[in-house]
Amino acid sequence: MNHTSQMLPTSDAVRALGAQLVSAELIVFPVRHHSPACAWQLRRLFGDVTPSAVLVEGPRSFTSLMPLLTHAEARMPLAIYTYAVRRNNRMDDEEGESALRRAAYYPFCDHSPELVALRMAQERGVPARFIDLDFAEQCQIDGHGRDEETQSLLDEHHFRRSRYLSALALQLGCRNHEELWEHLFEVPATTRSLEAHVMDMAAYCHLARIGCSDDELSADGTLQREAEMAWHIQQALSQRQAGDGPVVAVVGGFHAVAMPTLLAGTVIRPSISRSNINDESSAIIRYSFERLDRLSGYSAGMTSPAWQQLLWEQTLKYSKTDDDNASRIRNEAALMMLFEIAVELRERHKLALPMPTLVAAYEHALQLAILRQRSAPARDDVLDAVTSCFIKGDADADGALVLAVARRVFSGQAMGKVPPGAGTSPLVTDFEYRARRQRLKIDDSQPRRAVLDIYRRPEHRLTSRLLHGLNLLGVPMGVCTAGPDFVNGTGLDRLQEHWEYTYTPLTEAALVESSVYGVTVAQAVANRFSARIERLESQCERRDARVAAALLMHACVLGLHDHLPRVVTALREAIGKDAAFDSVVAAANSIELLLESREPLETRDVDEIPPLLQAAYERAVYLGGELPAAPGDDGKILSALSQLRELLLSTAGRALDANLYWDMVLALYIHHQAALVRGACAGLLYSAGKLSEAELGVALNGHVNGLIAPPEAVSFLRGLLFMAREAAWQQPALLGVLDQLLQQWDENAFVTTLPELRLAFAEMTPKETDRVAESVAQLHGAEDLGRLVRYDLSAAEVQANLILSGTLSELLAADGLQAWGGA
Repeated sequence: MNHTSQMLPTSDAVRALGAQLVSAELIVFPVRHHSPACAWQLRRLFGDVTPSAVLVEGPRSFTSLMPLLTHAEARMPLAIYTYAVRRNNRMDDEEGESALRRAAYYPFCDHSPELVALRMAQERGVPARFIDLDFAEQCQIDGHGRDEETQSLLDEHHFRRSRYLSALALQLGCRNHEELWEHLFEVPATTRSLEAHVMDMAAYCHLARIGCSDDELSADGTLQREAEMAWHIQQALSQRQAGDGPVVAVVGGFHAVAMPTLLAGTVIRPSISRSNINDESSAIIRYSFERLDRLSGYSAGMTSPAWQQLLWEQTLKYSKTDDDNASRIRNEAALMMLFEIAVELRERHKLALPMPTLVAAYEHALQLAILRQRSAPARDDVLDAVTSCFIKGDADADGALVLAVARRVFSGQAMGKVPPGAGTSPLVTDFEYRARRQRLKIDDSQPRRAVLDIYRRPEHRLTSRLLHGLNLLGVPMGVCTAGPDFVNGTGLDRLQEHWEYTYTPLTEAALVESSVYGVTVAQAVANRFSARIERLESQCERRDARVAAALLMHACVLGLHDHLPRVVTALREAIGKDAAFDSVVAAANSIELLLESREPLETRDVDEIPPLLQAAYERAVYLGGELPAAPGDDGKILSALSQLRELLLSTAGRALDANLYWDMVLALYIHHQAALVRGACAGLLYSAGKLSEAELGVALNGHVNGLIAPPEAVSFLRGLLFMAREAAWQQPALLGVLDQLLQQWDENAFVTTLPELRLAFAEMTPKETDRVAESVAQLHGAEDLGRLVRYDLSAAEVQANLILSGTLSELLAADGLQAWGGA
């Protein structure tokens, strides 16, 4: 078949194609994944024939999981989670893990045609198997897939991208492919014959197929996958005995229409090397309607799983009678959905929705269906009725709330249940036990919040450690939105952790992958953390005390107290080898925080911590005294000097020898070559009462009126104000000297030093800036400086005025009238 042809098929050609899908020997049954209409027609087919074999689109290695999928105690939705890891030859992979990994889901719900086929085959005792390329093989040939990407194996993006289907939707008054599908297939599902359904499916899928070229289909692996499925079909046909029922192949409609051409000749099975696959595995996991809806939509099945599930259950209910109940099924489903939306809006959101409004919405949905030439309401008819009848206030406020509730109700919150004997990962089982013990809700996918009083309640500390441990493993479960962050030293004034968490299929899938680290959460977290310690220990030449201290804190947050001796040893070595002043100071502050937070971190009995703080402090003082003339990052040096002062003021710091610090500061003030460092030390000494106002005035005069360059003078001022902002209003001499300095500078000198001047006052609060401005005004005999910001002028106007002023000054100077320019 030439897929590049843009000519539309004739109706005779489509009928011929549909006829080729059904024969006495073989039935290629085209489906759309998760379609109740396709599932219903498939049940009808199994009522008419007894197949000799049932073949289903899906990685062939999934065949071993079929008994679990069809188990009586399996509750949908479930999914097969699979992943493949390809060899990574990169040398810069610090985790020692492959970054070339792909993962995917194959979801099932009660109305998935694939699952219906497997269940019917089991009931009839008919052999069944999956027939697609394994996921690892698909990864090798899919040129569009991205590593680290989790995808759906039931991708149907070709339908969404088809311009022919888009044109058909427009012609029929449908907004998109989803509405078109429901209009053509779902609404009339039970009233259409099996033959008509297959014919219409062939036409529909062929329209999507003819817009794709062979190059496109080869690039994304479609042609190779179809060759694999066709090969398995031919194998099943060769094994079929005379008198047996037909082979039934249940495949996506996009692939089904290509099968007659492939099967007309001898199919060559694709040969795909797996030599670079390091690891691959598959497991059945719980899935959710919410996740199914998010992954499906246009690309992988049906939207609104709860709506589809309700229709499926209603269809099965009324199938036991001989009455034509097609319209009744959908009418009742529409009413039930409207009622559920109304109940949630009333009870949860306190939105007034009287019964007449509900009745009006139901009538509206029925009338919309008639107007759109449908025998019963489709999903969009019900949602449009909600929009028209339930939204009374502001469309952006009440409207957003109503539509969000409607979408949530149509999507549903159901989660599946894995049957006994499914071989659930021990790590998943252990996590479920621990989560339920800590009263975390994991039986649905509802977002929830947890407030943990980690200072006073030991059981809350266990919950905190569990959630932090999952984050270390890369398991998406919870996010700490507020509370103390001991590792980064923020939010330390808070006593509680606030978490937002949701248990989703992604959580379970990540736990399955994390099983390589251990069979329990505690073991997996410990092994993952040990790998971090090993990386720290392997950095023989360059030890980072800051990183080592953060690792020590992280161990306590995770509750890995048995790892502390090893981390303490690594930190002690890092302190001795790290030559960065700011890094060692940061380590000392982390250790001090650990001492101050012994209750929530449960480190009361760790005797190695006080000596470690002593060692870090003494090392920091030594490195501070050896600061180079050009210390590098100015901000880090100033912050480190300030943090050491704060350390001495803490409870843990009282045991340290403060004289070592002040002797270092005094030496830097007297001897250091950088004016910034001298100014910072002057500020420290002044704030501590170790430098008098008179001595500070002398230092200021020396830097301003001495021989040093203006930038150096401003650097001294910046360092001073960073450590002692109060000097700006407590020391009148400071502003006087600065005022005198500014008068001496010409414009070039001022512009050169302006960035440093801004930094000098950048740490002040607006209130403190106002105090300085008031002092400057008084220095010039005024009460205030007047309006400092003009909002009625643009930046361009200011710039133009400056250029004009400069030009005028030059003209006056040329005529010897520069005095006319004013002050």
